[in-house]
Amino acid sequence: MKLIPETYKKYGYRMYNCTLNDLLHYKKNCYHVKKVPNPAEEFGYCIFENVDDAIKKINFCYTPAEHGSLPHTIHSLAESNQLLIKEITFYKPEHQILYQTAVETAWALDGHLDPRVQQFYYD
Repeated sequence: MKLIPETYKKYGYRMYNCTLNDLLHYKKNCYHVKKVPNPAEEFGYCIFENVDDAIKKINFCYTPAEHGSLPHTIHSLAESNQLLIKEITFYKPEHQILYQTAVETAWALDGHLDPRVQQFYYD
């Protein structure tokens, strides 16, 4: 099957260097003192050992799970191993819709990524 270049998308992911409890406590404290939270400034970002480590920690979820494997996916690390780059391209136009629906459904039910992850979109 041939990839459709027009379906190409690029995303970036960074993860705050803290536990989930640390992040929740920090955000709750910011709320109480009426301060805008800035977890990146407070905790910095994780340095991933390799691509597999980053994927495991970021914990991508899709509902249904099988739709997460529809695109051809290339992962790489950048910015001193603090940024996971995910590039996806689809084989069929309708797979884009199925994939996006799986992401949005996961977000609605319990989240598509670990809550400590910051996602970036590239044009």
